[in-house]
Amino acid sequence: MVIDAHVHILNAEPDHLHRVLAAADLAGVEKLCISSLSRTWSEFPTASQIEEAAEDVLEACEEHPDRFVGGVYVSADHLGMIERCIVNGPCRFIKLWISQYADDPRLDPIYERGIALNAPVLAHSWIKATGNMTCESTCHNVVRTARRHPSLKIWLAHFSGRWEETARIVRDVPNVCMDLSGGEPEDGIVECLLTHVGAERLFFGSDAPGRSFAVQMTKVLSADIGETERRMILGENVRRWLHV
Repeated sequence: MVIDAHVHILNAEPDHLHRVLAAADLAGVEKLCISSLSRTWSEFPTASQIEEAAEDVLEACEEHPDRFVGGVYVSADHLGMIERCIVNGPCRFIKLWISQYADDPRLDPIYERGIALNAPVLAHSWIKATGNMTCESTCHNVVRTARRHPSLKIWLAHFSGRWEETARIVRDVPNVCMDLSGGEPEDGIVECLLTHVGAERLFFGSDAPGRSFAVQMTKVLSADIGETERRMILGENVRRWLHV
C-alpha cells in the first residue's frame, strides 16, 4: 500500500477533495495523511482558523474514510482540538506549523498528550535560502524536542530542506522520523538519508496539492535502493506509526 504522509487539503468542498483523490489515483497513492492550515493560512492562527481547519479535516475523513487519515492542526495557544479530533474523532496525528518553534516549552502539553495517546506529531521544519518565517522551525528545534521527550513519536517534515545536514543531526535520535515531501526531486536524497538514518525512519510524502504526487514519488522510485526499503518508505513505515 502506498501512503502519502504529507498532504494538505485547502477546504472540504467535494470538488476539491475529488481533484486531490484523482491526482492521487493517477500516482497510485492509496491513502493520504491530510491536514489543513485553515482556508486562510496565517503564521499565528486564530481560534476560528484552528476550528475551521479541524472541521474541514473531519468532514473529509467522514466523506472518504478509506482514503484519508486525519491530522489535527494545533498550536500552543489552541490545544482543545486534540480531544475533539483524536480522542473523540478519527484523527491519528498532530500537526504543527509555524506559530511557535518546535522546541518552545509552551508546546510541552501537546507533546505529553501525544505520548499518552500514542499520536505522532508532524512538525513542519525547513531551512530556506531566503530566510525562514518568524517562528519557522529547523531540524535543530525538532531534535531538541525529541531529546527532551524520548517517548514522543515525531516526524520532521520536508527532511528540513537540507537532507545532508538533517541526516547527520537526526541520526542518533531514534524517535525522529522524516518525510520526503516538498523541494525538488534531486538525485541522491533517499540514498543519503538511508545511509544515515535507515529505511525504517523515512516516509514518502508529497506536500500535495502544492506539489505533485508523481514528481515527489520519483525521489523514492528512482533511488538506488532495494525493493524492501522502497516498500517501507512508500507506506509500510507510516502505516506502522499511525496504525492504519
